Amino acid sequence: MNSTDWFRLLILALVAGGVAWLATLALRRWAVPLGLVDVPNERSSHQLPTPRGGGVSFVVVVLAAMAALRPAIAWPPGTSALFWGSLLVAAVSLADDRWRLPAAVRLGAHLAGALTLVASGAVVRQVWLPGGASWSLGWLGLPLTLVWIVGLTNAYNFMDGIDGLAAGQAVIAAAVMAWMAHTRGVSGVALTCAILAGSVLGFLAHNWPPARIFMGDVGSAFLGFTFAGWAVLSSGTESGGLPFWAWVAVLAPFIFDTGVTLVSRIMRGQRWYQAHREHFYQRLVRQGWSHLAVTGLYLGVAVFLGLATLGYDSYGRMAPLVYIGLVILPLIGIAVLVWWTEGKSARRPARIA
Repeated sequence: MNSTDWFRLLILALVAGGVAWLATLALRRWAVPLGLVDVPNERSSHQLPTPRGGGVSFVVVVLAAMAALRPAIAWPPGTSALFWGSLLVAAVSLADDRWRLPAAVRLGAHLAGALTLVASGAVVRQVWLPGGASWSLGWLGLPLTLVWIVGLTNAYNFMDGIDGLAAGQAVIAAAVMAWMAHTRGVSGVALTCAILAGSVLGFLAHNWPPARIFMGDVGSAFLGFTFAGWAVLSSGTESGGLPFWAWVAVLAPFIFDTGVTLVSRIMRGQRWYQAHREHFYQRLVRQGWSHLAVTGLYLGVAVFLGLATLGYDSYGRMAPLVYIGLVILPLIGIAVLVWWTEGKSARRPARIA
């Protein structure tokens, strides 16, 4: 790939990061007077009131860049729908950060954004698997696409519970997909993901443990919706787009944690839709792990999965089952670590006062 093209992507990412860093700095000053403040409650992982809504910085940078560069880039069909859908999700989420909207309103916005995409023709009809095999979804493509978009939007929101976790995952996932898209010649996705990675990195400088500002629902819902949307828009043939499995792999830490927690709550007869603190990352924090340690663990897994995905896609010397194993094993490792840590704590004798 032309080194000049790589250089341009890097420059765009760095400029986006600088703008987002400055914007987040301003938001740290004005968030509290504007009523954008996160007051700790019984489900919080932080102890002090902290400004939130910092995700506005990278939301504005990404959407502004898409609008400005639209005439010069070959965007996939449905990109306009993704733009307007993500703008709707971000706007409603920002209102939720300020006024705490009912859950039905938030979910309605997520569904409306998903329907906007689907109405443009963005539906996953066929899923390509590692190794080249494919699975035709048929009529299930429409409902499964809606579930994917709404589900990932909410999963990203659920996983934004400790310092640096959601932003760090976004930087890694976007950087990996920008690289893959560029090597495959999918220029619109490469450009957007590079700008997304850079702008979220600029925000992460303020959100790294100990966080001085939170991204809020405006940031987490936007990221989940954007990743889900680009996965749908870019998934074409195995060689002509970005395979859906690659998006699942780079986002697997969040998908796995949310999915296992959801199934576990349903099996125990709990109200799965209620807010809780039972995600793996939250359980590690309750066992005494610092935000930095948990975030580092998850981001380490994300980097490993990203490198494995790029290696498998670029060189093709790895057997598909080996690659799938490399994706699954670290995720199982997180679960085993949580269960072992909790078991060790339960076996520890109580201290006599």
